[in-house]
Amino acid sequence: MNDGEPLRVLVIRGVDGPGGGADSIVLRNAAEVDPRRITMRVCFFRHVQDRLFDLDRRAEELGIDCHLIPHRGPLDRGMLPQLEAQVREFRPALLHSHDYKANYFATRLAYRHDLPRLATSHGWTGNHWRERLVYYPADKWLLRSFDGVIAVSNEIRDELQRWGVPAQRTHVLLNGVDPQAFRPDEALRRQARAAWGYDDHDWVIGGVGRVEHQKRFDLLLEAFAQVLSAEPRARLLVAGDGSLLESLRQDVASRGLEPFVRLAGHCPRMHEVYCGLDLLAQSSDYEGTPTVVVEAMACGVPVVATDAGGTRQLLDSERQGLIVPCGRPDLLAAAILRMRREPEARSQWVREARQRVEEQLTYARRTERLMQLYESLGARRRERG
Repeated sequence: MNDGEPLRVLVIRGVDGPGGGADSIVLRNAAEVDPRRITMRVCFFRHVQDRLFDLDRRAEELGIDCHLIPHRGPLDRGMLPQLEAQVREFRPALLHSHDYKANYFATRLAYRHDLPRLATSHGWTGNHWRERLVYYPADKWLLRSFDGVIAVSNEIRDELQRWGVPAQRTHVLLNGVDPQAFRPDEALRRQARAAWGYDDHDWVIGGVGRVEHQKRFDLLLEAFAQVLSAEPRARLLVAGDGSLLESLRQDVASRGLEPFVRLAGHCPRMHEVYCGLDLLAQSSDYEGTPTVVVEAMACGVPVVATDAGGTRQLLDSERQGLIVPCGRPDLLAAAILRMRREPEARSQWVREARQRVEEQLTYARRTERLMQLYESLGARRRERG
């Protein structure tokens, strides 16, 4: 890179299926950076048999320079040569990786091409024994040598530092949202509820996210059963796909809740989903910074959430919503019912939540800090010569 030219950043990320909140952040980063300062290319790893993957389509809609690295498994030897070709063609000044597999390949590329490395740690959420006992510890150890690491919550920052990532190389960037793209919309509300078959008397509770163990939709279902016994017009809509979706469907049937619960699967138009809800309930045991909470806050949807990860950094309980301990469906149900029965407090919390998004949790604010990090690392590379 010559002085005055935009800094070239190659972003690397592995994705399964339609992805989640972290993948939306990757796309929005690429869409929001100032092209006068940053030129970005995104490389997604995609398994050749993954039929749910759609990040390339979403990237095209946003006008993002996106390339796919197809593979047949984690040990596919063809992945590194494909990345090498991207480096030779794109000539990046910086690598930005977003998961343990991407961090490994970024390290291989960095040593070969003398490139600085920045990683974003969205959390370590897998439950397979290889992830818990091998990949995640190896990833945290590897990140100690990176030039910079972004943590999406204070909890993740603290975990990184416990593993020896230097404090001066660790940066906390909360996830954000475009408050113009996610905002209350009465027309969308009517449209969504008509499509779902709900009327104005139904009280629709939403659970949003990948249907995996960390999200604990089983506990949300248990809490909903308690809510339904007190509020007969309560309805639950789960928007998300994942490996536990069929198990959740069986749980709904075994509880006799099929008339009251809709499992909508992957929903590409999330603004419409939020606008159709009367409340968002997050039931997770673990989170980085939950994007769904920020998006719901922006859309004027009341939020009840568990005290997982960076949730409390987004939402001040009793001021912008309600936060309850993890793993307590009884307390989750009680908070949901309280939100229903205290309309004045609920309206005040919704207003303050929207204000917090507009003032502190925007993509623009987050992207500016990200670009400053890129430029700082790029300047260090120029100094090295």
